Amino acid sequence: MSTSDVQLTAGMRNNLLLLQKTNKQVEGIQNRLATGNKVNSALDGPTNFFAAKGLSVRANDLSKLKESMGQSISTIQAGDKGITAIESLIEQAKGLTTTAYGNLGTDAASIATRKSLSEQFNRIKDQIDKIARDSGYQGKNLLVGNGLTMDSTAESRANVNSINGLSNSRVTNVVSADTYSIRVSGTGAISADLEDIAKAEDARGITSLKVSGSISATAGNFSDISIEMRGNAGRERTLVVTENGESRTVKFFDNTQSATAANVTAGRSGQAQVSKVTISGAVEEGDTFTATVNGQSFSYKATADDVTSADPAERRAVIAQKLMETVNNAVGDGTGATGRFTIAELNEDSDAANIEGFTITSNETIGTGVSFAIGATATNTLEKAVSISFSSGTVVTFTVDRTALENRGTAANGTSTIEKNVDLTVSATNLNGVTIERSGTNARGAGKLSDGENSLAFDSGTVRFEVDSSVLKQAASANLSNNLITVQRTDANTENDLAVQFNEANTSTIAVSSQNVQTDGQGLRLDYAQNNFLDRADIDKAVSSLDFATSRLRSTSQSLSTNLNVIQTRESFTSEFSNVLTEGSNKLVQADQNEEGANLLLLQTRQQLGTISLSLANQAQQAILRLF
Repeated sequence: MSTSDVQLTAGMRNNLLLLQKTNKQVEGIQNRLATGNKVNSALDGPTNFFAAKGLSVRANDLSKLKESMGQSISTIQAGDKGITAIESLIEQAKGLTTTAYGNLGTDAASIATRKSLSEQFNRIKDQIDKIARDSGYQGKNLLVGNGLTMDSTAESRANVNSINGLSNSRVTNVVSADTYSIRVSGTGAISADLEDIAKAEDARGITSLKVSGSISATAGNFSDISIEMRGNAGRERTLVVTENGESRTVKFFDNTQSATAANVTAGRSGQAQVSKVTISGAVEEGDTFTATVNGQSFSYKATADDVTSADPAERRAVIAQKLMETVNNAVGDGTGATGRFTIAELNEDSDAANIEGFTITSNETIGTGVSFAIGATATNTLEKAVSISFSSGTVVTFTVDRTALENRGTAANGTSTIEKNVDLTVSATNLNGVTIERSGTNARGAGKLSDGENSLAFDSGTVRFEVDSSVLKQAASANLSNNLITVQRTDANTENDLAVQFNEANTSTIAVSSQNVQTDGQGLRLDYAQNNFLDRADIDKAVSSLDFATSRLRSTSQSLSTNLNVIQTRESFTSEFSNVLTEGSNKLVQADQNEEGANLLLLQTRQQLGTISLSLANQAQQAILRLF
């Protein structure tokens, strides 16, 4: 030992060691009070430190999963909002069908109302699809299904469109793959609804009304025929027959036709009498013209061939010539029974086609024969047979009875509409042998074929095509047919399905499958309105599809609600369980502040006592100094 080393007494050394130990304990307690933890590192307590670390990591993992669950809940809630909106639109569509049922008449106003309602129905259908597609959240949409789609092939659509009179063929609301054989048949024969015929005859004062003919291969149509009567008793009547904007006007019973007789030269001794008969006014088929000579009457009734010209003067010339021939054959010079008279055209030097009368000259110049009695009358026809042809091939014939029409007066005025029937049918037959057709011979409201879009509803889809009646007969004459084929266009996928993880080991999960609430055949099966709601069956189909859509929406809503409840329950559990783990971790490492405070106070007291003890031990050394 070096002589320079300082030697402490045993008492001082013990007091110093105790003081150092106390100071170290104070430092530890102060650190625990400052951090709040009794274990701040593995050196402080490896068992508790690593156990607490495991609990904290698990709690953090669960907290992250809780955030993911929250986003999943929002995704499901977005889908639920979409379903609620779609249900509201479904109710609106049901209201439209109810209104359509209330307007099931075959009159033009009811048909127009139902067409308007069908257009509104179609707009609602489009909005349902838009809402479904807009209900996504964070890249997931639980309302658009698994992506599987079905449609008709482009080649088969082109084949059907090649049939004369058919275009824009397609299949909507495709539920399953199928093949439809599309065929056009029929003779094109034209007829009319018998009830409409009877009503028109009664209302317009006409008889023997008939609609016939064969539809044109280049200008045909399915349009109704309207018959409008105008005029009044004792006056000219006008009847207008219209089909598809093409009108024919017939005038009759104008009361202007007449036959008159007058003397040109009076008969006297040495001079024979010369008289003339003149035709005037408008001549119609059936009008009767009479010339009377010495009390003997000679009549001629105008035929259809006599009135083919549209020029009234030409018609009068024809009648004058025919009446002249009748009189000449009876009493004319050298040809009649007596040969007492010479019959000649009124204007011998003029064109015979332009004469409107003739002269009668006595062949005797002496005696009583030089003079004769002459007269002429005209009688309007009591019946008029009318035949009207249209470019479509339609022929409308009827007879007008003057007496019956005069008795009706103005009551006969007005318009009657006649539903036209055409023997043409477009049909579709699927692979199961089911055939559905629309025919031009059906009554309106019973699957009647019409211009524009026509729909044929099968369980596997709805066949639609546009019809052009102007050329449809060509397809029927050629007996044309082609197949419309539906196939799967895209495969199913899971890109919109929602997978929710519930624990950190990914051993507890739930899968939320995307539900298709779009209106296609894989979803709600809510198709566009058929045939503009022309038939009750079309409205029935819409109502049936709405019922299916409602049921599908309820099922989808229930499925989403069940998954939402599960996820919300797990979210609450995860939140509470994460707190349990955190609390357990804290119990392992956190210090008891009260206990540590009491310990610090005790150690500080020990520090003071240690300092005093060290001071007392040091005083024993200082006592030696007093000896000097």
